[in-house]
Amino acid sequence: MKRFWTLIAVITFIGFTLTFAAEKPTSAPPLPRRIPEMSAAGKVLEISGTILKIERTLNGKAEIMAFILEKPFPNIMAGDQIKVSYLEKEGRNVLIRVAPAQKTAVRKAVKKDLPKEMKPVAPPAAPAAK
Repeated sequence: MKRFWTLIAVITFIGFTLTFAAEKPTSAPPLPRRIPEMSAAGKVLEISGTILKIERTLNGKAEIMAFILEKPFPNIMAGDQIKVSYLEKEGRNVLIRVAPAQKTAVRKAVKKDLPKEMKPVAPPAAPAAK
């Protein structure tokens, strides 16, 4: 019986040793943090070889945004309405794409035609009691 318990202890010890000594699978390196792409639309105030400034209206307030150009955009002039896509890198807005802003149709309020002579409808009068 003594041999039996010794054999069980040795097998248990070897099993736990192998389990803890086994190599852990290497995990994949973490992915770099994804920088979200943002967009804005507005009127071009100033454009140079390295900087583009637009004025956009947000919640009724005008705001001027400056973007750093990685490549020149020769077909943009001051006063154009544009839509830009940009990334924020190191606290700066880096311009990716520029496209002309789409003009949206303005809906006009539709007046409902009401008859000019509308007579109010009154409930019939109750008969007088004598």
